[in-house]
Amino acid sequence: MTRDKITIGEVARPHGVGGALKVNPLTDDVRRFEKLKSVFAGDREYAVLHASVSQSGVFLTLEGVTDRDAAEAFRGKSLQVAREDACVAKDRILIVDVLGCSVFFEDGEKVGEIVDVLSHGAADVWVTKSGKKQILFPALARLFVSEDYENKKIVVDRKAFDEVAVYED
Repeated sequence: MTRDKITIGEVARPHGVGGALKVNPLTDDVRRFEKLKSVFAGDREYAVLHASVSQSGVFLTLEGVTDRDAAEAFRGKSLQVAREDACVAKDRILIVDVLGCSVFFEDGEKVGEIVDVLSHGAADVWVTKSGKKQILFPALARLFVSEDYENKKIVVDRKAFDEVAVYED
């Protein structure tokens, strides 16, 4: 994943016979799909003709995708948007910005590098790796001393970290 494009979903399957796509969203705010002007599938950009969000899912109709067979070709493909079109609030960060960050304690000791983000509840869980060891911790505000996503460096409070971290071998 490059930093200039953000993955927002994956095509689950065609929807109906007119070329619509049912999308599994990869965002905490599915209403963002309603504002899309275009998406990328692979290297190609497609104009979004229609987007709808309902209890049964997210549905997109793309320019040039006019029947079920054409929509079938998108099954399993990731959909991306240009980073500047991602509609991210100033106080929010993207998973792509977290991945690859080095995590340190205040004294400079390195905890590890963030290799994954799990989104399953009240707080995302960040997975760090140091050698063969993994450490998982929730992204709770009380843990962070400083965050510099541009330079890929995060400093955490050791005491708070040790209260919530899960160490795996």
